[in-house]
Amino acid sequence: MTATTQPAGRTVLIAIGLCLLAAMLEGFDIASMGVAAPKMMPDLGLTRPQAGWAFSASLIGLFFGAACAGPLSDRVGRKPVLLTAMTVFGLFSLGTAMIHAYAPLLAVRFLTGLGLGGAMPMLIAMASELASPGRRTAVVSGVTAGLPMGGALVGLLARTDLAAADWRVIFLVGGGAPLVLALALWAWLPETGVRAQAPAKGAGLAALFGRGRLGTTLSLWVSYAAIALVLHLFLNWLPSLLVARGVEGKAAAGISTLFNLGGAAGGVIVGLTIDRMGARWPLAASVVGLVAVLFALAAPATGLPVTAALAFALGFLVMATQFGLYGVGPGYYAPAVRGTGVGAAIAAGRFGSAMGPVLAGQLLGGGATTQQVVMSTVPIVLLAGVAAMALTVVGKRVEIT
Repeated sequence: MTATTQPAGRTVLIAIGLCLLAAMLEGFDIASMGVAAPKMMPDLGLTRPQAGWAFSASLIGLFFGAACAGPLSDRVGRKPVLLTAMTVFGLFSLGTAMIHAYAPLLAVRFLTGLGLGGAMPMLIAMASELASPGRRTAVVSGVTAGLPMGGALVGLLARTDLAAADWRVIFLVGGGAPLVLALALWAWLPETGVRAQAPAKGAGLAALFGRGRLGTTLSLWVSYAAIALVLHLFLNWLPSLLVARGVEGKAAAGISTLFNLGGAAGGVIVGLTIDRMGARWPLAASVVGLVAVLFALAAPATGLPVTAALAFALGFLVMATQFGLYGVGPGYYAPAVRGTGVGAAIAAGRFGSAMGPVLAGQLLGGGATTQQVVMSTVPIVLLAGVAAMALTVVGKRVEIT
């Protein structure tokens, strides 16, 4: 197995910045369906259960994209897989703006998700390989904090008169930008990790399930899946849930922006904290705080300032938990199979994320209130917390090189 030359100095900073921009555009697209939903649903005649499946179509694609991208990157390199992923999700996000019916919407969003799914494992693996040893969790968490930053941008775009008049503007912007960034990635992003020779046959399975690895892998998968389910439920349904509680549409989009800004702050802070203290107690504190915020959010309707503050705290804590897990995940797999290990964990997370919007859609379609939807996520958060604690106990870390 041949390792690539480790880039240094200015090249590393540029590369990490490009990874951050790529994560922001992925976050923009993931959040775009939820922000566009209040206008899109009546325009396309979607029921709530149909909207739930439309939200989840790209997330199902994310699952397959992540599952395939990781092993492929261990063979051909991280950079070509990332470039392909960015191009695919950019093209099909543009295609979303051309849709006028439910069935083709599902198809286009699934294909968008294939590209989105291939991008994030590469960004996490590359960020961990570019970072210095003492800052790996912070760098990975900082890059993945681009997801909610992109979500905040789409929330701001939705508040403009142009996007308020036509929801398709959101997808035109969200599709064109990744195609432009793909050119910058091609020109300036270095390769990282290992390449040139395929891993030994069975190396990926051994890394996931070999001697002493089963507990690590299962704990990582369950924690990723459970917290992703909760995150994507709120990413897609928070604006609609707020509107159902009587919040005006533009105000709901603004609160959604606060949710994402809170997530970006939470991701960065938990990454720095984990690098200093280890993963166990920062992750435990995030989970406990998240449960408390969910109970507060499910309480009888409060004023707009309190709702906005709770949404910020919700985003902060749910994304602190997820990005903290993202930050420590690469350290459980050796460089030669890191793409496979991270890709499989992200795929497990994508499975959970696909279930979140469907769960909310089915609950709302069955007559559940906003409060009941919020409370349905509490046991799932607790499951994520138990799995994260198990990971810190049974997980077997390796040296990242």
